[in-house]
Amino acid sequence: MKIYLATVGSRGDNEPFRALALEASSAGHEVYFAHTDDIAAHPTAPYTDLELRGSIGKIIAKQGVSVMRALLTYPGVMRPLLKGAAQDTTNQILNIKPDVVVYHPKIGTAAAAAHAVGGIAIRAEMVPMLTPTSDFAPVGMPSWWPASWNESSYSLVNAAVSAWSGPAKRLAKRLGAIRIDPDISLVPVSPAIIPVPEDWPADTVMTGPWFAPEQGQLDEELATFLNLGAIVYAGFGSMKDSHGAQRADAIVSAARSLGMRVLLVTGWGGMIPSAAHEAAPDVLVRASVPHADVLPRVSVAIHHGGAGTVHSALRAGVPSVIIPFLGDQPWWARHLHQRGLGPQALPRKMTRYQDIAYALAKAKSYRDAVKLASLQMATEDGLAKALEIMEQAEAGIHPFRAA
Repeated sequence: MKIYLATVGSRGDNEPFRALALEASSAGHEVYFAHTDDIAAHPTAPYTDLELRGSIGKIIAKQGVSVMRALLTYPGVMRPLLKGAAQDTTNQILNIKPDVVVYHPKIGTAAAAAHAVGGIAIRAEMVPMLTPTSDFAPVGMPSWWPASWNESSYSLVNAAVSAWSGPAKRLAKRLGAIRIDPDISLVPVSPAIIPVPEDWPADTVMTGPWFAPEQGQLDEELATFLNLGAIVYAGFGSMKDSHGAQRADAIVSAARSLGMRVLLVTGWGGMIPSAAHEAAPDVLVRASVPHADVLPRVSVAIHHGGAGTVHSALRAGVPSVIIPFLGDQPWWARHLHQRGLGPQALPRKMTRYQDIAYALAKAKSYRDAVKLASLQMATEDGLAKALEIMEQAEAGIHPFRAA
């Protein structure tokens, strides 16, 4: 089977697709993985890397994660990037003629291109926010949103997504495709966090998260540091704002007040350590670390609440304190708290170390619940489930709904 995967976004958007590319390749399929330079190409990978123009990382490095600034600059920054990704993926799909196309929702024209070459279009719903359900509201709804409005609130999200319907319809007309909608939606989320809604259609399937084996090993200094008592992992992934220095200082002070050491993971700039932090024996600074190796060895993780980090921490059995920045992050924080898997989120501009220390101490009380969720996640194989559905779809087997 010839499989084409396409994604646009930060690490949390890219890594699950890379994991699926590795899974499908190892099963003997011919795989093409299209992405921006936000994730490095691997010349020795068993799949073929394809380039999409633009970089989310460069945009965040330039303007941070201010929602207002993002809205103001959207016409000149994000719109050209997404338009370019749509053009690149269309050209690549027409050239490769894959049997199956799996695409990120940001690439709204991918289904039309897939249908134009007779392929199956599979949307990867990284956050369950596009398929309506009465169980929960989609991303963007406030915390006070009444449950009785949950299902109807998806019309607001789909109204925003419909911005792609025009380009998709024009592309479909030009290519002779009859549909612009996906055939299947896969949701790479763990039921330990979001139970599968009973009212989802059969062609929307929660597979469990898509994790790839992380490469490399811990360096000697990091391995030693993790063995020296209770550790707070602090990392904000691809987030960046003007509070990085204050945030790092507050987290270090909070951990010290609890007698804990700190692993500061700077990522794309959400945390900026000082020279004093760099020299302190109870602080270790890294640009990035392999979550699978590090998180099981820490006591508490404080992070932005991106889908990938939320799943990684839960899989590791470590409680989280979430400081969300934007997008789906408040949504994940709210669901963890509602499921009894973590304390309420802290505000992004929180720099009072006493409040952070209280949240870190509070998070420890969720350890037993988090451990149970970790055991549930250990039984999930999201990649195998996703690949099984792709193979069934290519063979014409329906429906796909998991039992």
